[in-house]
Amino acid sequence: MQLTPLPTVVAHGSNLNTAIKYYGGNASDWLDLSSAVSPYSWWSENSQKAPFSTSNFHDLPYVSDSLKAAVESYYGCSGLVVSGSQAAIKVLPRCVNSAAVWITKGSYGEHAASWLAAGHRVIELSSQDIRTAFERETALPDVLVVVNPDNPSGGVFSPDELIQWAHVLKAREGLLVCDEAFIDASPEMSLVSFKMPSNIVVFRSLGKFFGLAGVRFGVVFATLEIRQLLSAHLGHWAVSSPSLWVAEHALQDQNWHKQQRARLHQLSQSVASLLAHENIVGIASLFITLQPRNAGVMQQGLAEQKIWTRCFPQQNLLRLGLPLPKDHERLESAFGLIK
Repeated sequence: MQLTPLPTVVAHGSNLNTAIKYYGGNASDWLDLSSAVSPYSWWSENSQKAPFSTSNFHDLPYVSDSLKAAVESYYGCSGLVVSGSQAAIKVLPRCVNSAAVWITKGSYGEHAASWLAAGHRVIELSSQDIRTAFERETALPDVLVVVNPDNPSGGVFSPDELIQWAHVLKAREGLLVCDEAFIDASPEMSLVSFKMPSNIVVFRSLGKFFGLAGVRFGVVFATLEIRQLLSAHLGHWAVSSPSLWVAEHALQDQNWHKQQRARLHQLSQSVASLLAHENIVGIASLFITLQPRNAGVMQQGLAEQKIWTRCFPQQNLLRLGLPLPKDHERLESAFGLIK
């Protein structure tokens, strides 16, 4: 028996064990800013409200009517529940015949890796090159994949331009895929807030905004045909019952959503002000991106002070998740010491 080759492995944040291995200490010694997950977690503030029943662990999971209602209430429309948007990112390329795929250069690496692994022709282009191509409407792709807001650059595409591009692609029987993992703090920017052309696929996730990365819960918004294809590839019982329960209650908690958006906005502005002397190239609701003289050297300098960040060496970018206010002085001091 011959096994298939290993797929491309994409580097990610949330790898504090790597930092500990090289720089020592225990997890409690570190300020981990590598994952860009909200430092305010819905679960940590609401776990006392979690009366899990035996059925949550004994019975096979199913998407209840109350969860469907919570999804429609929070997002404004119905979608396919998946085990984090990552699951859909991996599977969607298998639902599409051989295609020319454009992906924003330097974006979340799993997109390019997944389309390549499924045998598609992938080209990575800058946002400006994509805009120029759609202005001219020549030599366009079969599939366009964007991350909005972009990770790690923090760049933003307007809903108007994305919808316009989708119409252009639709005339060519093409598809526009939009990963909105970081958009919850600005829901008015989400494509699901608009009347979407039928050739748009949107990924949303609870991981970042809700501080629930470990729950592995996401929703895909697309036509019924695409959702059925994805569901068939993902198989039965894709999301665990405890995750479904947490997601339902988190999505229903409107007061928490409002509080979270306000404090994340304030926190990102505070961190941006704290790092104003650095070369900030991207500010998003959940991370700040710097382009220092040498991102690898800066990451190492911070790591030596037990602060772990995410380095993107090909772009010479350093991304920092948002630390809680109590850690701002520590972060400011660390930057002062690596000058």
